[in-house]
Amino acid sequence: MWLWFSKLGSPRWFYELSSKWLPWLYAAMAVLMLVGLTWALLFVPEDYQQGNTIRIMYVHVPVASISLACFPLMAIAGAITLVWKMKLADMVAKCVAPIGLWFTGLALATGAIWGEPIWGTWWAWDARLTSMLIQFFLFVGVIALRSAIESTDAAAKACAVLAIVGAINVPIIKYSVEWWNTLHQPASTISMDATAPNPPEIWVPLLIMIAAVYLLFVISLILRTRNEILQRERRSQWVTELVARSQG
Repeated sequence: MWLWFSKLGSPRWFYELSSKWLPWLYAAMAVLMLVGLTWALLFVPEDYQQGNTIRIMYVHVPVASISLACFPLMAIAGAITLVWKMKLADMVAKCVAPIGLWFTGLALATGAIWGEPIWGTWWAWDARLTSMLIQFFLFVGVIALRSAIESTDAAAKACAVLAIVGAINVPIIKYSVEWWNTLHQPASTISMDATAPNPPEIWVPLLIMIAAVYLLFVISLILRTRNEILQRERRSQWVTELVARSQG
């Protein structure tokens, strides 16, 4: 197990293995995205209260889910960097931050678009919305901190600490609708009963879209990490040989 763990931390091993993963991930994401979007836009019935506005859920919920996953992933990668000084872990932590920033921004934007016709306002200082906005600025802080420190090792340590501390905000976002009386509705319950508020024809395409967007996140992270590997390992012999083969 430790051998596998140390091998996983090898930038070269990850780069070569991810080359084999990417075609399958692209295909799976394309199929799920096509099925999910077609189902959500064309076949999901109108909500009895929200009408066609409910269709925004099929974008908002997946991107919000991903945005909540990014900070714990960044914190775990940061902890591995601090404890085992694994280069690949720091590369992943660095690459997660801008992706998490984009997904958090999309979650805030789609939430505002969904909230305006339902709540009558684009923004409210609600516990869920405010804690999500704090996460947005935490991502900005991590990116800015890394850019401000010239030393790669020092930047890795500082960003790892900030990521671990910032991850405390994730359970606050998750449980804010339960801990406080908020404008934002709590999570809907998935039920196999077709007569329930959320029957399968509503939540099955949502699960498909969540899977598709998670694959989009994984692909984006792999591509950014591969670029980061090439940048940091550009003086390594295997990268030099790789570039030579690609140019030849």
